[in-house]
Amino acid sequence: MSRPLSTFSPATFAILIFFCLSCNKNTGDEEQEINRALRLNEKTIQIPLDEQTSDYSYGLAYYHSDKPLLFNFNPIKKAVQVYDLKTQQLFKELTFKKEGSEGIGRLTGFFIQNLDSIFIFTNTPNTIYLTDLAQSYLLPISLNVPDGYAGPEFRSAPFYSYPILRKNKMLAKVAVPARMTEIEESQLSQQFLSAAFSLENGESSFSTHQYPSGYMEEGLKAPYFSMAASPDRVVYSFFGDHRLLVAEANNETTKLVPAKSRYLPQGLPTLSRTADRLEYSNYLFTSPRYEGLIYDAYREVFYRFCYPSIAPKEQEEINQLRAYPEDFSIMILDSKLKVLGESRFSGKHLVPNNVFVAEEGLYISSNHPDNPNAKEDVLEFILLELLSVKI
Repeated sequence: MSRPLSTFSPATFAILIFFCLSCNKNTGDEEQEINRALRLNEKTIQIPLDEQTSDYSYGLAYYHSDKPLLFNFNPIKKAVQVYDLKTQQLFKELTFKKEGSEGIGRLTGFFIQNLDSIFIFTNTPNTIYLTDLAQSYLLPISLNVPDGYAGPEFRSAPFYSYPILRKNKMLAKVAVPARMTEIEESQLSQQFLSAAFSLENGESSFSTHQYPSGYMEEGLKAPYFSMAASPDRVVYSFFGDHRLLVAEANNETTKLVPAKSRYLPQGLPTLSRTADRLEYSNYLFTSPRYEGLIYDAYREVFYRFCYPSIAPKEQEEINQLRAYPEDFSIMILDSKLKVLGESRFSGKHLVPNNVFVAEEGLYISSNHPDNPNAKEDVLEFILLELLSVKI
């Protein structure tokens, strides 16, 4: 039988109250420990498409203004399409001549600094172009690419490598023009990842950012990487390494930061140097790996795209996996690269190669061929909202 409260002495009662408050405080602290997660939101963007525009994009960029704009690279039309996101309609198209005195070669991509400075990338060696939204000018910029390297390379998905513009210089990805199966660890560890190009005279100089030593110590790994930047960091994410390579602002030295996905094994696979086409393709598209890294300036976080292992496929199935991975997760890291959380999207019929960051969050395409609700004549994006969750 419990004792009536009135039978406790004042001293005993005070001790009990202190004990209860202490318990509540501890419980409250545990509940306040939070993590971050990306959750599907009901908010969508649906853009009608014409017959010459694919529902799979080869380059996306969001630009914030009074009229929010979404830029889309269309290789079929050889154009950069600009959509008004308020009306969700085509606003205009930037088209360019391939040959002649005003020809730029084959259009391969773009980068939006602002609406008065839009960088256009082509297959013309060592040359980029600058224009504006009105296309009132077209300025070629010749770049002196370091000897023995190809580039500068500008890529959207899967290995995002947008140029980093600071003052009158552009930091851009460069690559060694060698076959992957021929690269040795001793060679790779000496290679540079990026170079700084002057936008005034095109002169270049290597950054001091190099592949991490020991990247292929356990065997051959794909040398592919993604490059992203916050205002005070340049960060590199590699195909076969849990760690991130980081260079602080105004500091040429780099350091490695642990950032392992919870869905990838500790030991990442290697590839045989005598691999046939099917083995090579399975390594690239079905083995556990890291691909894209992008920075969300609105929430000051990095998103790292991770791909858990899936069963090996035949070549025809792999061809679809190139554009439409069937399983992936997204790591969330703060501006100092502390892992805040990771969200997995297996079986959600989303397209991780088609994403962009806006004020509301990370938008991801739902135009997956296995999505029963997908419409071929509509470019649809679903909002992934960044939330705090209790753990």
